[in-house]
Amino acid sequence: MRLYPVNLDVHDQLCIVVGGGAVAGRKVASLLSCGARVSVISLEVTPRIAKWAGSGLLDLKQRKYNKGDLAGAKLVFAATNSLAIQKQIIAEAKGAGILVNVVNMPESCDFYVPASCRRGSLLISVATGGGSPALSARIRKELEESYGPEYEVLVALMGAVRKQIVGAERDTVRNKQLFDQLLDSDILHFIKQKQWSELKKLLQQILPSEIDVKSLLNTLRKAFNEEVLSC
Repeated sequence: MRLYPVNLDVHDQLCIVVGGGAVAGRKVASLLSCGARVSVISLEVTPRIAKWAGSGLLDLKQRKYNKGDLAGAKLVFAATNSLAIQKQIIAEAKGAGILVNVVNMPESCDFYVPASCRRGSLLISVATGGGSPALSARIRKELEESYGPEYEVLVALMGAVRKQIVGAERDTVRNKQLFDQLLDSDILHFIKQKQWSELKKLLQQILPSEIDVKSLLNTLRKAFNEEVLSC
């Protein structure tokens, strides 16, 4: 099966998880981290889910699933231990045109949740189409070792630079050359080693004179609580 890769914006979108066990908890955690409005439907839930509900982070309907519960949802996760209920959820979701992911029934899924390595705005995902979650997890672990926390800072910095460069309406070819020059430099090394004074010098050498390097570093300091401006 060839899957079409896509990243969904679920911020402030209703996402429903039917089920309250450990697997459901992992789905909920991922959705909450992306700013989704989460609703959980289950007679029994883990202490983790109950705590989230008590803190107002999600809406908990502590009862059985009923037809019509999926109205208005962007995504639905069917994570119950009842095959009959799973099939009901599938039928309602597909009838309403709602994307559904069904635990342990990959053939009924409209989408799969890949194994992911996240570094701030950087998201690297691995999917096997449900063929081997173990392989996806193994590759994700390798990615986590290769792409450390310094990449979160790098993405934030490159985003801040891009905002100023693109906003200046410079030539797109020159912009690409500039971004390539930054990425080919020691920028990642300086970030990883927290050599902020060297990073400052590097940015001043490469970036156009109209770019406020001090402002860029100040943005980093506020975002990551680092003494970036101590240089």
